[in-house]
This record gives sequence, C-alpha cells and structure tokens, in this order.
Amino acid sequence: MRGPELARSAWAPARVRFPAAIARALAATALAVSPALSIEPVWSRLPAGLPADSLGPALRRIEAEGPRAPSAGAAYALGQFHMARGEHRHAAAAFGRAAARLEGSDRAEARYRQGLAWLGERDPGRARAAFDEALVLSGALRPLVQLGLAQVFRLAGEQGRELEMLRRILAGPPSEAEPAALDRYAELCDRGHRPGEASVARERLLARWPRSLEAALVTQRSAAHP
Repeated sequence: MRGPELARSAWAPARVRFPAAIARALAATALAVSPALSIEPVWSRLPAGLPADSLGPALRRIEAEGPRAPSAGAAYALGQFHMARGEHRHAAAAFGRAAARLEGSDRAEARYRQGLAWLGERDPGRARAAFDEALVLSGALRPLVQLGLAQVFRLAGEQGRELEMLRRILAGPPSEAEPAALDRYAELCDRGHRPGEASVARERLLARWPRSLEAALVTQRSAAHP
C-alpha cells in the first residue's frame, strides 16, 4: 500500500466509533496533503514494490536518519500509515513527532491530524490539546478543527459546549465542515425538543449542500417517516 492508497483508507468507517457524518467531515482534510503545505513527501524515498507490512520500519528509518525536513515528512507519513491500520495511539505519536519538526500551517496540519487520532483513541483531553493548537496556528483549518472540538465535547459528555461549538461553525462562512455540523445540530435540536430549529437546520443543509451525503440521508429519513 503506497501513499495515495494509504491516504484514501485513513478513516475506515468500521474503525471510527463516533457519528459517521462527523467522521466524514473530520476526515475531509485527512485524505491528502494540501498543495499549500510544504511537508516533504517521502514515498519516493521508499523502494518500489515495498510490501505494506514493511512500510512502518522503512518510514521509521527515514525519520531517524534525518535531516529535519524528510524526518518530519516520514513521521507524518507514519501517522497516515498507523491511521490506515486503525492504530490511533501510534498515529497520534507519529503526528506529534512531525508537528515538533514543523512550523506554521504545516505544524497545524500535523496537530489537526493528531487530534483526529486521539479522537479515534477516544481520548478527548489529548484531542482537545492538539485541536486547540491547530486552531491558533491555522485559520484555513478552523471549521474542521471546530468540528473536531465539538466531537471532543461530545465524548466528554459536555453537550452544551458541543452545541456552542456547532453554532460557531454555522455562524461562519460556508465550509466543508458545515454539512456534518448542520446534521448533528439538527439531531441535538430534536433531542432538546426544539423541532423548529431542527427544521431550519435541515432546510439549510438541503439548500446549501444538496449533493452531500448528509442531505441524502435527510431526504431518505423524510421519505421513510413522512
């Protein structure tokens, strides 16, 4: 399994234990390195045809040998590798090592993904620490980081703070986090016996994001329960 295949499988639904809509949106920037980032790719440094089971040792060797840029890239790739295997604690450690060697938006990206890994490990405290730093470092990641923080509060049983974070996402400009945020916000409004707010959220979802999976699920549920 090489870089592209590894990235596409980094969030296998069977390994994610929080709502699928949240997981999809959290994974939106975890599928590939943004062209705006300068994290050095290291896949070309690996032997052609290297078996998937040998990726870990090969990447660890590149990380250990340095210098700084390829070492950071190897740690980052190791994080992807462990996420693909559902090894969230190892992924969090690798993304943390990458973040320690990176700066600015690159560091934010690594810390964001570390937060995702700690969510997969169901550790809201460590996830929040990673997301909080990513939030400070990168405005571009803000909506997705906020969605991660909403999930942190959900795992911690702090529904009021989850609602507050979802409202922040929905008060901002349209973003790739919005469909999942709207879907979850509507669900919480249903539970809180606020059908009007739930209806408005779903109408906004259908109007702004008609091709999203969340909108398709809303339509499917409406047809099943007219």
